[in-house]
Amino acid sequence: MSFKDDLSIAGEMAVEITNETRTTALKFVRNVVLATPVDTGRARANWQASEDRPERSKLAVNDKGGGATINLASSTILKSSPYPVFWVSNNLPYIVPLNNGHSKQAPKKFVETALKLAQR
Repeated sequence: MSFKDDLSIAGEMAVEITNETRTTALKFVRNVVLATPVDTGRARANWQASEDRPERSKLAVNDKGGGATINLASSTILKSSPYPVFWVSNNLPYIVPLNNGHSKQAPKKFVETALKLAQR
């Protein structure tokens, strides 16, 4: 195999790496949104996907089912550039207590569990 042949797979590798990154991010978003405990749906609605830097805003919307949140995050993930770095943020002040087991609706560390499941 020549050096020129080695370079010919660079484009294929970029596609594979980008697709795997997107797939893992999509799984994580779905998992974490659906694992988030629901009262008003605001905590679920505030999971936001972004590329290259974390989103810092808080949304004043509710999404009890999680579908709209998953769809919005998915559109961000799917239109990303090659070799993306994704951030999935939730900036509500009570997301950490929820993840620490404050709600009886979700197990403690549901965010970490969502990530582990996405990596399979």
